[in-house]
Amino acid sequence: MKINTFLEKVCEQIKYKPVRKQICEELEEHLLEIKEEKANVENLAEEEAEEKAVQAMGDPEKIGKKLNKIHRPKLDWQLLVLVMILIFYGIFNIVYKTNTNTNTKDIKESIFYMIIGIGAGIVLYCYDYRKIQKFSNIIYLLATLLIILAFIPTFGATHGGIQYISIMKVMFNPTMLSVPLYIIAFADFLINIKEKKIKEYGIFNKKIYITINGKFKVIVSSIISLILVLAIPSITNAIMLGIVYGVIGIIYIWKTSNNKQKLISILSGSILVIAITLTFLISLNCLPIQKVIYSLKPENGSQNLGYVGMLQKEIIENSKLIGLADTSVILEENIVTEESNYTFIYLMGKLGILAVGILTIVIILMSIKLIVNAKLIKDMYGKIAIIGLGTLYILQSVFNILMNLNLGIQTNVNLPFVCEGGVFFIINCISIAFLLSIYRRKDIDLEMKNYEMN
Repeated sequence: MKINTFLEKVCEQIKYKPVRKQICEELEEHLLEIKEEKANVENLAEEEAEEKAVQAMGDPEKIGKKLNKIHRPKLDWQLLVLVMILIFYGIFNIVYKTNTNTNTKDIKESIFYMIIGIGAGIVLYCYDYRKIQKFSNIIYLLATLLIILAFIPTFGATHGGIQYISIMKVMFNPTMLSVPLYIIAFADFLINIKEKKIKEYGIFNKKIYITINGKFKVIVSSIISLILVLAIPSITNAIMLGIVYGVIGIIYIWKTSNNKQKLISILSGSILVIAITLTFLISLNCLPIQKVIYSLKPENGSQNLGYVGMLQKEIIENSKLIGLADTSVILEENIVTEESNYTFIYLMGKLGILAVGILTIVIILMSIKLIVNAKLIKDMYGKIAIIGLGTLYILQSVFNILMNLNLGIQTNVNLPFVCEGGVFFIINCISIAFLLSIYRRKDIDLEMKNYEMN
């Protein structure tokens, strides 16, 4: 059997096409080495040495099946099941509200957004995430453009003092999409922090050379993104984005640097910057201290500042283990039942403590799964991206649940996959599909390099 015929039979068994070429190249190189050895040691003719080399490798079909098993993409079923449970809670919430309250979003519209979100997620899951990395600059500019659009009268609208994008009667907060895009772009900026690129520009028949420093790019891009998110204004999203930047920055330095003192210095500096920023925001009344106090102690607030908190408190105090809470609040049309931010407390009042307890466990398990997945990824870009988007998911979940239980600040942060919001659901689907795409290819390159034919 010729080497080419042997390779064809092996590759016929490999279902994942992107790895076929690499496998064939490695097998061909290995076969040529054996052929050369046979020819020199046993003093064989070229054709005979080639046949001996192929025979030494074994049955091509068995080898192909073994390679196919090793090099096939892997779907993270555990993470997918957890996501489906969260989506189930979201569907129940939409259906229940639609049947009991005529002022809520129409169920057909919600299903439409779900179909788009799941469809977009499937497409992104099948796409190689590593090809997205080279578009990091474009992704960063897109995230910036979305925030800028919110301030343009044609595309923007103001609601409650916050800038929204309004297109074809669809209105959404641009930070919902910009924040995850910033994180994906920042992951690439961070792993290229040590690079220095020189770009040439021609102006008036003269050549101008501009040096782009990786460290400068990381610092400037992070500061600009935080300022833009604050401009919406979205204080909570800015805080979460700042925390994500800090987490992935510290982890990257920990993985790539032997200077642990440098890490401690950066961590101390980050905490100092956050403290100064919060103090600055409070002094400008961007983060009203009264809102913070009355979020935790709603009974001490005015009718406006403490109203929502008192409704939540009444539901919590009268909730049952299973079933409807012993209070008329949950049956009335008020901010708790209409605002998607308060889905957690709404489900507690409607279904009971056990139902939201299970929901909380699922959220915790999903958070743990994301952390575990980050450890399994060898590709640095994929690892940083999972850590960044995973941290964002954890922060959104923690902020929302604490807010619903009167243990955190009343803020505009939704619970991923569970809260209403068509655009927010689509963004969640795209984000989780990106993470599944990273996990899907976690072993392919590593095992390709380490595999040895017997």
